[in-house]
Parts: sequence; structure tokens; C-alpha cells
Amino acid sequence: MIAVVLGLLIPASIISYLSINIQRDNLTAQLETDEKRLLDIVALGMQEPLWNLSRQAGSPLISSVMEDARVVSIRVTDTQSNQVFLSALRSERRVGGVSFVQKPVIYRGEEIGQVTLEFDTEHLANALHNQVKNILLILVAQLVLSILLIMSILHSRFLRPMHSLTEQATQLAELKLESPFYWARRDEIGKLGKHLEWTRSELKRLIDELRAKTLALEADISRRREVEDALRRSENKYRELFWSNLDGIVISSLDGQVMDANPAFLNLMCYNLDQLKQQNFWSLVGQESEALERFNLDNKVLRFGYCDEFEAVYMNRFGNHVPVSVKTVAMRDAFGRINAVWRMVRDISEKRAAEERVQLAAKVFENTVEGIMITDSEKRIRSVNKAFTEITGYSQQEVLGQKTSILSSGRHEESFYSAMWQAIDNQGSWQGEIWNRRKNGEIYPEWLAINAVRNPLSEITHYVAIFSDLTERKAADERIQFLAHFDVLTSLPNRAHMHDRVELAIHNACRDNEQMALLLLDLDRFKTVNESLGHSAGDVLLQVAADRIKSSLAAGETVARQGGDEFIILLPAISDPSEAALAAERIRESFTASIELHNHTITITPSIGISVYPDDGRDFETLVRNADAAMYHAKSSGRNSYKFYTADLNARAREILAIESQLRFALERNEFILHYQPQVAMADGRITGAEALIRWNHPSLGILGPARFIEVAEERGFIVQIGNWVIREACRQLALWHDQGLPKMSLAINLSALQFRQQDLAEVLEKALSSHGLSADMLDVEVTESVIMEDVTSTLQAIDTIKGMGLQLSIDDFGTGYSSLSYLKRFKADKLKIDRSFVRDIPNDLDDSAIARAIINMAKNLNMQVVAEGVETIDQWHFLKQEGCDLIQGYLLAKPMPPEEFAGLLAKGTLLPGE
Repeated sequence: MIAVVLGLLIPASIISYLSINIQRDNLTAQLETDEKRLLDIVALGMQEPLWNLSRQAGSPLISSVMEDARVVSIRVTDTQSNQVFLSALRSERRVGGVSFVQKPVIYRGEEIGQVTLEFDTEHLANALHNQVKNILLILVAQLVLSILLIMSILHSRFLRPMHSLTEQATQLAELKLESPFYWARRDEIGKLGKHLEWTRSELKRLIDELRAKTLALEADISRRREVEDALRRSENKYRELFWSNLDGIVISSLDGQVMDANPAFLNLMCYNLDQLKQQNFWSLVGQESEALERFNLDNKVLRFGYCDEFEAVYMNRFGNHVPVSVKTVAMRDAFGRINAVWRMVRDISEKRAAEERVQLAAKVFENTVEGIMITDSEKRIRSVNKAFTEITGYSQQEVLGQKTSILSSGRHEESFYSAMWQAIDNQGSWQGEIWNRRKNGEIYPEWLAINAVRNPLSEITHYVAIFSDLTERKAADERIQFLAHFDVLTSLPNRAHMHDRVELAIHNACRDNEQMALLLLDLDRFKTVNESLGHSAGDVLLQVAADRIKSSLAAGETVARQGGDEFIILLPAISDPSEAALAAERIRESFTASIELHNHTITITPSIGISVYPDDGRDFETLVRNADAAMYHAKSSGRNSYKFYTADLNARAREILAIESQLRFALERNEFILHYQPQVAMADGRITGAEALIRWNHPSLGILGPARFIEVAEERGFIVQIGNWVIREACRQLALWHDQGLPKMSLAINLSALQFRQQDLAEVLEKALSSHGLSADMLDVEVTESVIMEDVTSTLQAIDTIKGMGLQLSIDDFGTGYSSLSYLKRFKADKLKIDRSFVRDIPNDLDDSAIARAIINMAKNLNMQVVAEGVETIDQWHFLKQEGCDLIQGYLLAKPMPPEEFAGLLAKGTLLPGE
């Protein structure tokens, strides 16, 4: 054991010592890398602020760096004035070692400042201390576990088996052979144990056989003496008994030749004696009973001289089956040898029929689904069936001898029971619905029928009660009523129920000359959650939404679920439409808190449409239709808002409806097309890529841009199919250009939020690329900031998958969303696209210019390319080129164009302003 412990301890100690040294080196190297990275970020970020002497511009960067817990202080010094330009110091100064790093701020080849960072290095010592403690704990645990394991193995594999062998050997010596010895082991000890078990079983078998043979011999001798004495005593009365016995008696030889039979047997079998003697006995035995007869003859009669009563089936002269009870006795000659068999046969036909009737009645009584209770004339319970126990919960032993009042629920008056028993006594029966009580105290409804049983003197001897549980039927009726008026998932009133309430509210408002309002609420981007996280998550979200809406309503206000993710709110009496606006605002505010959903934190917002009675409609359908139009207006206005109905919304609603109805078939009819807008390198004007932009060649409205139908596609769940078509069509066109010998380029496609969450996105991309023989780096996936930040966890997984395939990733509309630098460095994007809203007013607007400049500098520091979209003027071109922007796209160079026109442009290879 000492050798084993040392063998474990010495290698573990050496490895732990090496691990501590390696960990110390890794932690030190990591700290130096982090110090240099943060110092570079601050030095780069302070170029513009130091040059422009704008502390306000540099303060956010200082605050961002101070979020690192290891940074103790930051000091930025202006070299020109030799004064501190910006500084920050952590209020709770760490106790322990610190390190200082410095770097000059170089701008346009000139040193304009100095950055000094002070780092806390105490965490290195803490980490090493924790490492040593963990290693020591592991060493101790290994040693203890090894000792326990060795002791356990010795005990289980040697000591305990040897003890068992000793006990079993002692039992063998004492001839205690009843309990078997169980051995599952296959080693030498197990084999020895199995040999002991074999020895025990053989000894037990031999002793049992000896005992049985001894007992059988004694019994045989005893029976033989008894039979011989009985035969001698009855010899004189044999003939009288034989002929007068009511049971049939037949005597046959051992080979079955009938020798004699009494009148009872002849009547039973429909033979006379001469006819019977011509028959062999075995022809009288039914086929199903012959094996039993022969077995009893060979193994009982011939061995013991007789056979106890058993049942068999004989065949009479007409071939009819006759069930009989048979006793068989051997007849012996003068030498004691068995030479014939004497059978006593009794007809049991009536007994069999009675037993079958009793068994059938018992089966019906026990297996019927209705509960059955039998009482005596004093109403004490004498018998119950299985269904009674299942319905009431009482076992048979608990209720036998009890009064029927044990089941009374207490819901009925005494007069009810008096009338019931009086009807039974007078008419002999009663049936009806009654409430009774189970053993657990539960009161339940049942349908009860009671019949009185009378004797030949017309006296009531028993009562038979048959009842069935009506609980499930009544629950089903209530469930049907609930389903007819309420939503199963949220337990809110359904549309039909709300229709009745609105009609009543309209009647009251008309009578009292008042106004009422109807709010139609739709959850924004609900389909995204439902499709990405699953329908179970969608159901939970609907339940949470229902609870939040209900909590926002005042007394008398009602909410119903219309279907899907739409809810109807009824304000039955308002004095002014502003009250409806206040209610909508309360509801909207109730959705501000985030929701934990399947390990995801999400925020859901509502879009609400409002219609007011009587101005916007005088019936339920009109009010709902107009509220629906207002709700779509709220969605098109940016979501998370409410809108009142106006007359011109009907036209927009009809247009949306028309677009939705035809959008369902647009893919089948090949009505979608792609246009392509080039992306040009500013350095030399080379066309390096393009963005694929979808258009709908509507049969009646002409070419429609995405703004006209993409939002409807997202709301109605068509966006995934459309997005997958864009991927396939873009790859097909890219492969066609490549086959035509055009210059190689990358093609950018836009992914919607719902498409980005699809589990099969990687499969769709890979299939589209492989089917056209394209490499993954030729496809550039564009995703907006808002899509990325909706669910960071899922986003990182999807991005890792896309990057792992080799595709490029661009963040579209950068600067308009969250713009979190901490997340940006985790997304590992290849390109940042400056939103057109920042490009539109440069270089005239100083704020937009500063934002564009900051995005370009940040992207370069993060090794990303910058694409400016929406470039329309030569001034914008010059500004972006001067700031170092990599790529641009916009009307200054080219509008989105059909693939044939773009192919001619791509053949030229370059595109510069004015060409």
C-alpha cells in the first residue's frame, strides 16, 4: 500500500510543481498582453481628442477602459503643455503589487501626448495561491481515495468471500441445506463457492428422495391394508351396492374390455349391458379426457390401487358429451395382482351448468363498469364489486356490515331519502341522479338505480344498487362550455365570447349615449421567438403577455385572445378617446420588463390599434377590422406604439391584405428577382463585390422594393422561405458570372432575424454553395446590429457556425443600434457598414463626420474593412477616401441593377466617380 501511495504522490507532486510554474508564466504573459492591448487602444483613441483638445470626446474611452477591474489609474498628458489632459483613478485602491506602462500618442507623425496606465498585479498572487491550494487538495483526495479503494478491493475480493465460504462450509457440515449458496464471481473463489453449492444441492436432493420414498412406502402399505380390509368387509354387500347404487359403476379390464356395469351407468351412457360389453372402455372416454384417464390409471391406480375423484367427459351411445365425476379403484386376483379396474361415475351436468351460471354471474358482477352494492333488508352492506371500490375508494372489508349512510354526502335533505325508499318499497325500484361521498371526502355525482329483491312470500330480503360515476361526464360538459367561450392556453375569453361582450357594451353605450373603445394588440416579432425558440416557448410568451395585459386593465375592462399572438381589449365606457390612449400606454409599459424564456432573456413589445364607438364603427366586426388597420399602421411606424383608426388606413390595410394574399404564391410563380449594387475599393476603383437586393415583380403593381413587402413577409412567416430563395439565387448567379470568366468577387446577402435563428441555416448555405461549386469566402452574410443583439447567446453560436464554414460576416447599419464595443470584438466580423444616415450629410455635418471617422478608425484597429453605403456626392467620396474608408457603394457610382447589366459593369473591372 505504501508503494502505491508513493507511486501516486510523487508523480502528482512533480506534475503539480510544473503546472504551477507554467500557470505563473501564462498569467504573467497574459497580463503583459492585456496591458499592451489596452495601452494601444487608449493611445489610438486619444489621437483625435488630444489633437482637438476635446476632453468630452476622450472621456468615454477612458471610462470604457476603467471598466477593466485590473486598471488602477489612467493618465493622459499633453506633450505641448506638459499638463494632464485626462486622468482617472479607481476610488478603492488595491493593496498589492502594481505595474506601470507608458506609450506616446503619435498623430500625423508627431508626438502629441503620453498615456500612462497603472495595473494591479495582486490577482497573479491570488491565482497562484488558489492553484497551490487546489493541487494540495487533489493530492490529499487522491491518497485517501487510493487507500479506500485498496481496502475496498481487499474486502470485496478476498475477506468477504472467504468469510462466506467458511459460513457455507459450516452449513454443509451441519446439514443445513435449505438455503442455496449464490456465487456470481468467476474467479477461483467463485468456482470453489459454486462447487460448494453443487455439493449442497446434491446432498439435499438425495436426502429428499430418501425421505419421499420412505413416506411413500409407508403410505402404500397403509393404503393397501385399508383397501384389502374394506374389500373383505364389503364383499358380502358388493352385489347389493353395485346394483342399487345411484352412481354409475363400470368394471373393465386393464386393456379396456368392459366386464360389467350397473343400471345407473347403463342409463347414463344409453346402452344395455350386452351393447356395452361389445364396446371398449376407451371408446366411451371423450378425446379431451383420455389423456387424464390413462395418466390416472398408470400413475395412481396401478401404483397405489386407487385414484381420488376427478372430472372427465364421456361419450354416450348417441355421441353426446356427458360431464362426469370419476373415482377409480383397482381390482386384484387371488394373488394380489391388479387385473381389472372399478370406476364409480356420477353425472355432473347440472353441477357444471350451475357452476357456469355462478361463474358468469360472478364475472358480470365483478367486471361491470358500474358499481354494484347488495344490502340486506336493514340496509347493511353485504357485497360490493370491484367498480364499487374504484368509484368510492372503500375496500370490501371496510364497508361490509356498514349502513349505506356511510356514502351519504350530506347534500340531500332527509325528505329526499324518505321519498326514495318509499318509492322502492312501493314500486320495487328507483333511479335518479344523487350526490355521494368517497372515502377521501370528495363529493361526486352519480346515476343510481336501486331494486328490491323479494322472497316467495313477497318480503324484501335484499336491495341491489347499481350506480355509475358522473364526474367525468359533468367535467366534460363543463370543459365543452369552457372551450366554447375561453382560450385553452391563456384562459382568456375567446373571440366568440368577446363578440358577445362587445355587442352588450355597444347596446349599453347606445342606450346611455356614451363611447366605448376596442384595442387590438399584436406582439411584435412573435414569430421570430416562436420559430427560433420553439412553440413551447411561444406558448409561455403568450401566457406571460396575457398576464401583463390583465394586470394593466382597470375594473370592468376585458381582454380576450383573438388567435395567434393577437389580443382584443374592451373598454366598455369611456368619456374621451384619450382614456383609450392612456390604457394603451399602460399596456405598452407593462411589456418593458424583459422575460426569461428557455435560458434566453428577451424583450417583447406590442403594437396596438384603437377604434372608438360610434365614430369608427357601430358593430363588432367593423370595430375589429378598423382596429386591425390601426394596429398595422402602428407596426409600420416602428412597432412598440399605438395608433387610432383613421379613414385612410383602410386603403393601406387593403393594400397589405392584397400583398399578403399574393405574397403566398410569389415564390411559386418566380416573381422575385435580384438586383445587384457594386461595392468598389476606394484605393483603385476595383469592383470587389456587390450586394444582392431583392425586388418583387408584382403582376399588377410592377417592380416593388423590399420596403413594400418585407415587413409583411416577416409578420406572416414567409421571410424564411424568401431568404432561402435569395441564398440559392445569389449563389446561382455568382456561379454563372464565374463560368462566364468575369473577375472573382464576393456577393453580400442580407439575413433577417428569423432566418438567422433557423437551425438549418448552415445546411441551407452549405447546400447552396456546394451545388454551384462555390468557395465559402465568395459569400458575405450581412446582419444588422439589432438582429445580433436580440439574443446574444444564439447569435454567437450562429456566427461561429458561419465563420467556421469560411463565409464572410458584415455588420450592416452600424451605429444605428446598440454599438456595444464589448460585443463587437466578440463577433469577429470581417466588415463594418456605415449606415447611410451618417453618410448623407458628410462632410458638412461635423457630428456625422466625427462618427464616420470614429467608425473607420475603430474598424482598422479591429482589423475590419469599412464599407460606406449611400454615397451620392463627390464630396462624400473625397472625405471617406481621406479618412481611409476601404469600400463604398451608392448612387454616385451605380444604382442596383439587373444581373445582365451588372455583368457588363463587372467585365470592365473598375468603377470610379464620373465614369
